[in-house]
Amino acid sequence: MNLSYLKYAVEVEKTGSITKAAQNFYMNQPHLSKIIRELERELGEDIFDRTSRGMIPTKKGEEFLRYAKTIMAQEEQIEALCARNRKQALELKFCGPRATYITCAFTDFLCEANTKSPVNIHYMETNSRQVIELVSSKEFDLGIARCPALYEPYYKKLLQDENLDSCLLWEFSSLVLMAPDHPLAGRSGLTYLDLGSSLEIIQGDSSNPSFSFEIQETSATGGDSSRSVSVYDRGSQFALLRRLPGSYMWTSPIPYSELSAEGLIQRPCAYPGNLHRDLLIFRKGSRRSSAETELIHSLNRIVSRLSD
Repeated sequence: MNLSYLKYAVEVEKTGSITKAAQNFYMNQPHLSKIIRELERELGEDIFDRTSRGMIPTKKGEEFLRYAKTIMAQEEQIEALCARNRKQALELKFCGPRATYITCAFTDFLCEANTKSPVNIHYMETNSRQVIELVSSKEFDLGIARCPALYEPYYKKLLQDENLDSCLLWEFSSLVLMAPDHPLAGRSGLTYLDLGSSLEIIQGDSSNPSFSFEIQETSATGGDSSRSVSVYDRGSQFALLRRLPGSYMWTSPIPYSELSAEGLIQRPCAYPGNLHRDLLIFRKGSRRSSAETELIHSLNRIVSRLSD
């Protein structure tokens, strides 16, 4: 049983209505109805009677809700205890796409933080789907979900269903990352059609929804490529781009200092729908820690410099 669902059942009892309870949690009514049905199925009994006067707990439901409230109270006590113990520690659980600008901001955050105190930092690079799952399940507290602007409504709906909130961190056009000796490095007015004979390096676990809302594998920010190599970490990506003749990769803008250190260049390249958004995501009603606030400041500083 998903214990995070207990709060929803308690709220339905409190309001006497699934619709009102859903509004209080900023989620849609069908999704909350599904959660209540799932709880009832696992319990093996109806928790509520659906009446003209609203949602009324059954006898078994009253017993279940008493236990649910006890568990919620104990969880609050445990979280308060953990918060006191973490007060002097530097703690952060953060996940996002494999983007160099994010890693630079994360490094800046660590350089400015007090790392002499206890430190418990988790930073995971992964795809947007998993970022949403990790933040929703409370495994991570803060995340960045990357999506093409075309698909933002789909992702916003997904966030709403998972009781997550978001704000725009950055809107950008992706660039082509390549070695300075790439045959197209000096060409002006580059378009995606010029890349047809080149070898694309893609992030192997990146995916975007199709219009049927099924998941289809695509390159992270570019079009479908008939010649591609899928990799899963940025170190391999950079090594391949440096050493594999004619290879390229679509990426978000990278700070010049990092491009210089890696011996790579970025070039603008036109293709339809070349507009992407990085959304900062977090659980609805969550309190932002001082570490999260400082990391967001670091991210905003990097974005501001790259946007100039």
